[in-house]
Amino acid sequence: MKRIIFTGLFLFVVSVGMAQVKGFGFGPRVGLNFADYLNSPGRSRTGLYGGLFVDYNITHRWGFETGAYYSQLGSAQNVEPGHAGKTVHRMDYLSVPLVAKFNFLGGFRAIAGVEGLFKLSADCKEKGQPAKKIEGNVRSSNLALTFGAGYLFRCGLDLSVSYSKGIHSSITGLGKTTCPTYFRIAAGWRIIGTNH
Repeated sequence: MKRIIFTGLFLFVVSVGMAQVKGFGFGPRVGLNFADYLNSPGRSRTGLYGGLFVDYNITHRWGFETGAYYSQLGSAQNVEPGHAGKTVHRMDYLSVPLVAKFNFLGGFRAIAGVEGLFKLSADCKEKGQPAKKIEGNVRSSNLALTFGAGYLFRCGLDLSVSYSKGIHSSITGLGKTTCPTYFRIAAGWRIIGTNH
């Protein structure tokens, strides 16, 4: 009896894995951003990243993906005029990516596309001091170019890494380029949709 149950479970997992090659899918994804911006006086800020993705594989090789995520960007350990201590720039966004996917060697994939960034909040926090809003100096939206790679396991576990660079400055009025840059690692779970 146990052998029958294990055999059935094994066949189910294999069939799910094969079904993920083509068609529609969706699921949650969470991860970490290691974010900074060009000409930053500090170091990268480690922030949270999480939300839902939707994808469609047109063939077993090609597909595309979008989604909606909460994404913490900014910079840390900044040394700035007028501040006695180091500051953290906290810039939180709604992230909406649109990327093309090329699948190869089973579960591997390469991705390339754009990511829309829509500002939710922005502040500057010095250690031991209350946060100071800087939303008026932070661009309300931005667009980033994104490149990355990932691996989709047969069970639906989805691992990915990516690098993104904004095309506009994050902070305006500084007289220098402050485009956001961020490296991301994330894990998700692809749930089979209706067209598998």
